[in-house]
Amino acid sequence: MVDDLSDYYSELRRLRKDVDRLQVATPLQSASIGSGGIRVYNGGYIKIENGGLEVSGYAQISGALRGDGTIDWTGDVDFSGPVEITGTLDVTAETRLRGDTTIEGRTRLLSELEVEGKISAGDMTMDPEVSGGALTFANGAQVFTDADTIQVFKGNAVVQVSGSYARIQYGGNVVQIDANGIRMSPGAVSPVSGMGLPAGVMILGADGYVLKTDGS
Repeated sequence: MVDDLSDYYSELRRLRKDVDRLQVATPLQSASIGSGGIRVYNGGYIKIENGGLEVSGYAQISGALRGDGTIDWTGDVDFSGPVEITGTLDVTAETRLRGDTTIEGRTRLLSELEVEGKISAGDMTMDPEVSGGALTFANGAQVFTDADTIQVFKGNAVVQVSGSYARIQYGGNVVQIDANGIRMSPGAVSPVSGMGLPAGVMILGADGYVLKTDGS
């Protein structure tokens, strides 16, 4: 702006110096922006070279956040929408999943797996709360353990193994093997008469079943 028209040429020289200073000035090098903010539009962008962007408040992005470098984050991360990871996910710290988890691909476990609760695989379940832990199949068959034995049963049939015996049972018929030998419950062997043999002799019937003579 020209202030003194009495010395027109002096004013022009001063204006020229002001213009020269403006041409080489870097007013944004240490700039501050107040409540008015700054707006970049019509395809414009802000490019940071050999420096960084520091935000002490928050950064709000309504579009897409893209990058091809490394994200180094030390605080909490809260995602409320879907997250898609197409590369390798390497987690070295404790991982906690609180909601339902669906895995569609093959899962490979290279170390221990510790599960507290029931496991379902199709129609099979493994439940630590049943007896001392039980594997139940869709047809009702079950493998379970208690304080002393491991058992397999379906309906009226049971196979029971402990540290001192092995037992096969169907209803009231029992065959047991232990340190004393083989024991059969009275109902496990059907009696047969008319054989002319002493009572208690074990024979093999024509149908393959073991029979016990009654002494007649």
